Amino acid sequence: MSRVHLLSAAPRVQQKAHLDLDQLKESARADRFGVHELVDDPSEADLILFVETSWAAGHYFESVRSHPIYRQFRDKCFLFSAMDRVVPFLPGVYASIEKRSFRSAWTRSGFYPGVREEHGLSYQSGGSIDRYLFSFVGSARAHPVRVGLLGLDGAPTLLLNSDTEPVEREVYSTAMRDSAFVLCPRGGGSSTFRLFEAMMLGRAPVVISDQWVAPLGPDWGSFSIRVAEDEINSIPRLLLERAGEAKAMGEAAREAWVGWFSPQAAFHRTVEWCMELECEASRRAGWRRYAPHLEMLRPYHAARKLAKSLGHDRGATA
Repeated sequence: MSRVHLLSAAPRVQQKAHLDLDQLKESARADRFGVHELVDDPSEADLILFVETSWAAGHYFESVRSHPIYRQFRDKCFLFSAMDRVVPFLPGVYASIEKRSFRSAWTRSGFYPGVREEHGLSYQSGGSIDRYLFSFVGSARAHPVRVGLLGLDGAPTLLLNSDTEPVEREVYSTAMRDSAFVLCPRGGGSSTFRLFEAMMLGRAPVVISDQWVAPLGPDWGSFSIRVAEDEINSIPRLLLERAGEAKAMGEAAREAWVGWFSPQAAFHRTVEWCMELECEASRRAGWRRYAPHLEMLRPYHAARKLAKSLGHDRGATA
């Protein structure tokens, strides 16, 4: 059992800065495993988890790294972040960690605590998935691969670009429920809310993101399909061939969401992942502790740092 202290380095005055923190605390209260517990005093905690939702904690978690609790208890501090295009300076769970940035001693791939059954998105057992073979409803601006998806044809589909035609929440949720498969292309980051929403609704997700790292635990091959970004034209044929598997895959997807990412499971799974990383501390020692800094040499991060130094950085571009 671990005693866990949850906090954020972002100011509470920012409306959404503590959204994931509040939801993980709620998950701890709803936890169905009953193994780990929250504590208010960081000195009594076995594990301290900074939960950061927005760039209010810094594009590179500067506020976390300078936080007095982090400085005092560095060895037992971890990070949970659902932000896009991150550099894992702290060991922890990252919803959108890219494959090229993933290091098993530093990172675990994660999820989005904000995906839950509310606002018109809720699971309905049974139901028909015969209306559309696959669907995608979302913004094409988030990533070029989405533009290509909007041109797919050859099967009963629903493809809507929310940049050009306003989409009500009900249209979005109904499209998923009426689809055998839900296309889940990457957005500003390697992951997407849509993937976990599809699982929650009991629909088989089609992951289109070359840099996405699947969270450890679920049997992803049993309920999801991965398609390379440069092979999206094969999607209609591929999904038509596997249409007979869609219902069983959707049921398995729902089961995986309940067991790993639902509010009743999210706190426990996150703590377990951090405990795994705690056992990897020796692999982060010595010269290895500088490994994440090499990420700053990548063009995206180098350009952002340059813009910030010149006073041109207006916030996240992801």
